[in-house]
Amino acid sequence: MKKKQVFINLASNIISFIIHLGISFLLTPVLIKKVGNSAYGFIGLANNFVSYANIFTIVINSMASRFITYETAKNNNEQANKYYSSVFFVNMVMSALMTIASTIMIINLNSILSIPEEIHFDVKMTFALAFANFVLSLIGSVFGMVTFIKNRLEISAIVSIIGNIIKTVILILLFNLLPAKIYYIPLVALIIAIYSIIVNIRITKKIAPNLNYNFNMVDKKCVIKLSKAGIWNALNSMSRILLTGLDLLIANLTVGADAMGILSVAKTVPNNIEGLLATISGSFTPQFIVLYSKHKIRELIEAVNFSLKLLGVMMIVPMAGFIVCGFEFFSLWMPFKTSEEILQIQILSILSVAPYIVSMNNFTLSSLDSVTNKLKRPVIVTIVMSIASTITTLILLNITNLGIYAIAGVSSVYWIIKVALFNTINAAVNLRIKWYSFFKPFLKNLLCFTIVMLLFSIIKRYLVFDSWKMLILSAGVLGIIGYIFSFFFLLSRKERRSVYFKMRDKLKFLK
Repeated sequence: MKKKQVFINLASNIISFIIHLGISFLLTPVLIKKVGNSAYGFIGLANNFVSYANIFTIVINSMASRFITYETAKNNNEQANKYYSSVFFVNMVMSALMTIASTIMIINLNSILSIPEEIHFDVKMTFALAFANFVLSLIGSVFGMVTFIKNRLEISAIVSIIGNIIKTVILILLFNLLPAKIYYIPLVALIIAIYSIIVNIRITKKIAPNLNYNFNMVDKKCVIKLSKAGIWNALNSMSRILLTGLDLLIANLTVGADAMGILSVAKTVPNNIEGLLATISGSFTPQFIVLYSKHKIRELIEAVNFSLKLLGVMMIVPMAGFIVCGFEFFSLWMPFKTSEEILQIQILSILSVAPYIVSMNNFTLSSLDSVTNKLKRPVIVTIVMSIASTITTLILLNITNLGIYAIAGVSSVYWIIKVALFNTINAAVNLRIKWYSFFKPFLKNLLCFTIVMLLFSIIKRYLVFDSWKMLILSAGVLGIIGYIFSFFFLLSRKERRSVYFKMRDKLKFLK
């Protein structure tokens, strides 16, 4: 039943993500065409600023689900409620502080960023709505934990699917009935956040009636324990922002708003690839925590290895296809762009997606840091790498003409080095097994990716990409070939049979 639940989680989360991807695919070119590169770049930058603020909330929230899940799995309901209540109380306090801090920042935004005068108001509205969404989501985040705690991630996926449908309808109406504005995106996100909180409160009462907020159960010891564990996740998040999350801000301050917009466009597909990787790998995390809490280490290692292979099977094909056919895709997706702009976007996209080719395993292996509550080592390494990356980028911007290519490329190089030389070893050390234990699936995934990309490059010569119809058909041909090869190359006979039976059981379940 647990394996079946993992499969249900995975399938529902992927469906939710595909719907989100489809919405992004349809709306992004429309938005860029109507508001321009510069204005579009500020949407991504506003989200980046929210991620900077989110560092402070990670201290408490990043490990909350882990500790509550851990106690629930051991039937310690009283302790689970102490954690639950403590997180909610701290989030309320932080929400008030974040509201004050973000208001001051937005008032003085023009002295922080380079903002074209004609979109000054729109940019401020975008930032204001983005932070309002952040504060509201922080207040309601405790109610969204229950689907993770109960290993019912398919419920949150359904909520997300409905939210994305509502989002699409509202955005279509706004962009067709009113003049195009960039702040429509965070405005609709705020509406969806309100919807999600209301729904999640009802879900919590239904599937976890024993999990309740009670002010009298707020426990200082729980807050301290969560903070001691979460501070490392916060530092890790901060260092990762230094490594990969300052690119739009650096671009805005060094090469201008228009170049920042181009970089933001180029990161659209890589960001979605990262989101899909996180979605797939995150579907396994509740199972990892339960196995670890019951000291079933051998079963945990088997589950991790299987998830690494499955992640490779699912992600190698779209990443290889994007690299091989990216120029044709962008040409059709944004026909209003020149060939030079398309080439620039494609190069920047490849530089941005390169780390995920190497770090497919990273998302699963990094989750073991939280599962085992061993966060110090990865944080220290990431901080060192992020500082080195930022310094290298600033040096190249000053002594070369690489511009945004330096911004996109340097962080990718450092991220690849970190994953290859540290993360794979660290995950094995966390589980107290041989340091090279996870190198086999890591290297096998890389080899599979290389072969698939070569196959795609050869087969592409015999395909046509001059229209959406032909692109979809050609992508379908490449996808079928790539998935068949990956499925048989990465999975053992036993694992292939396991996937087959799970899919069969899932189809029976749907009937």
